[in-house]
Amino acid sequence: MEATLHATRILRHVKIPIADGVRLDAHLVLPDAPGPFPAVFDYYPYRKDDLTAGTLRLHVYLAQRGFAALRIDIRGTGSSEGLIDDEYTPQEQADALEIIAWLAVQPWCSGCVGMFGTSYGGFNSLQVAMHRPPALKAICPMYFTDNRYTDDCHYRGGARQMLYDMATYGLEMVVENALPPEPEAVGAAWSTLWQARLERYEPWFLQWMAHPRDGPYWRHGSLCEDYGAVQAATLLIGGWRDGYTNCNLRTFASLRCPKKLIIGPWMHELPDVGVPGPAIDHLHEMVRFFGHWLKGLDTGVMDEPPIAIYVQKFDPPAPGRRETSGFWRSEPGWPLARGRDQDLYLDAEGALRTAEPKAAAEASYAYQPSAGTTYGMFPGGAPFLLPADQRLEAPGGAAWSTEPLTEPLEILGQPRAVLHLTVPAPWGNAAVRLIDVAPDGAAALVSKGVLNLAHRASHTAPTPLEPGQIYEVTIELDATSWLFEPGHRVQIVLSGADFPNIWPSPQLYTGTVYCGPAHPSRLVLPALAAADPPLPAPRYLAPPPSEPLMQEHAAPQVWRVTRDHLAGTVEMSIAAGGESQVGQQLWFSHADAATAYVCEADPASAGIRSDCRMVTRRAGQTIDVHARGDLSSTADALHLLLDLEVTVNGLPHHRKHWAQSWTRELV
Repeated sequence: MEATLHATRILRHVKIPIADGVRLDAHLVLPDAPGPFPAVFDYYPYRKDDLTAGTLRLHVYLAQRGFAALRIDIRGTGSSEGLIDDEYTPQEQADALEIIAWLAVQPWCSGCVGMFGTSYGGFNSLQVAMHRPPALKAICPMYFTDNRYTDDCHYRGGARQMLYDMATYGLEMVVENALPPEPEAVGAAWSTLWQARLERYEPWFLQWMAHPRDGPYWRHGSLCEDYGAVQAATLLIGGWRDGYTNCNLRTFASLRCPKKLIIGPWMHELPDVGVPGPAIDHLHEMVRFFGHWLKGLDTGVMDEPPIAIYVQKFDPPAPGRRETSGFWRSEPGWPLARGRDQDLYLDAEGALRTAEPKAAAEASYAYQPSAGTTYGMFPGGAPFLLPADQRLEAPGGAAWSTEPLTEPLEILGQPRAVLHLTVPAPWGNAAVRLIDVAPDGAAALVSKGVLNLAHRASHTAPTPLEPGQIYEVTIELDATSWLFEPGHRVQIVLSGADFPNIWPSPQLYTGTVYCGPAHPSRLVLPALAAADPPLPAPRYLAPPPSEPLMQEHAAPQVWRVTRDHLAGTVEMSIAAGGESQVGQQLWFSHADAATAYVCEADPASAGIRSDCRMVTRRAGQTIDVHARGDLSSTADALHLLLDLEVTVNGLPHHRKHWAQSWTRELV
């Protein structure tokens, strides 16, 4: 493997021509050495010139190690020309195919191309690879999904996501897409391009709201429709505390191309700065992988076990925890021959037992609309917060626990709860938490799952519940790796809400769970025996020091729960933001704040109020883009009010309002 680190040179605003006349804008980082080199690129709508300018450090790292590395703005975003209608569009993918063909014939390119990316860039790496462009030899998607309906930030288990979907990510994209291109990138066309964007743009989340059921809209761009389409060698990277956990193992199992998988303990942040740690130099692993597949080097990467996972252990619950107890382990593949389902049966008096119960039992749980404020936030964007101690959650759910364990119990994969229950309402959300209870009573959330009970049989054709009918439902919990230690107890808690992650269902009820021989409600754990003999543990480098390409100053994050006893409402408020300096000429600031609320006596009355602002400042020019949204519900509809305001040097430049309603359609 190459050991020399090259000096690099950055070529800004390289224009990539597309057949319809649009030019995409890229930053190209080249090794200062004789070429040609394999080209690797990522591809985002997240504004490479200001908002995410600091991530060019990734491309510098790759160029230092012998790759031509590009960061490219998607059509209609950042400094690229054209217009954009939605995320992951057919046009976006078609443009990527032209990008790859263009890269392959550049004089500095060897003809081999790789693609990588985190979150959005992980999604589209897989989507583009499904088209099999000839020059694309390898990809590295990180924090991605293979199913856009069941495992993205819009819907989970057929339930509508609440605070993150519209109030943070959705509103942020309204603001980002209303900002102008970089003046240096487009020259005299600057005002024309910006005005066209402002006049044409419609918020993406209008389409997300309009498609509450699975179907063609979501299946476009979902790898699960055809795993076999990907032929490029694929290095998957995921995090157990990320919002995209379920896709990693099943995608690895389903791909038919050469493949590797790393799953660490991280939330939705790059592994070399990932929290909770330990952080690793994931870029080193990408260089080894791309070196093998794009350069033909003997890096040893494909001689090692194909899967590396971080096995998590109990830590005292703390939302700001920086490290995770546990250890790295290699695995030979997935699924594992030494894995087995372990059933723990729900029994009388809140017991979880390995033996099937001999007598019938029942447990009731009251739907409390505000349950969920300790579960943590959907980990796809700031604020990055881990779950709090689950003992802090208000009562109302039904809980079952084992006796203290006498031996370690390790799980790897997706736990699931198989419940026999009745709910006297047309629909409701069932939220199941898997908890590790320490000897001192501290309760750490291991995993959770949510199911809209109207979607119990189908995400395409949901049906209401019949009062009094007992249904067997399976609730899939998020995939995890966890070691329950001796003396700890395994616990599950069933509640009717995951507020503010999931929109509250509109009708109060008391549900009943049935246990016993006729109704074997149970927790199914993906238990794992010890490997014999164990494979060599992976060894990862610590992240190297790097010089930041922009100066960033983050504002304090806010996660605040407020209960108004007179009004009978509960609110959760979050806030994040900061200010950055890019070079000597540009200052960029952003501030996001959102509040979700629900009325505990009338959960049909719920909503989110959100505010997002981004400001760019250059000598003589300040552009301020400000969006405010209000999405509220009644029993049968959701109602949106949205205002977008753009000012230049304090003077009004553009303003637009949206007002729209949707029927709830059992969500």
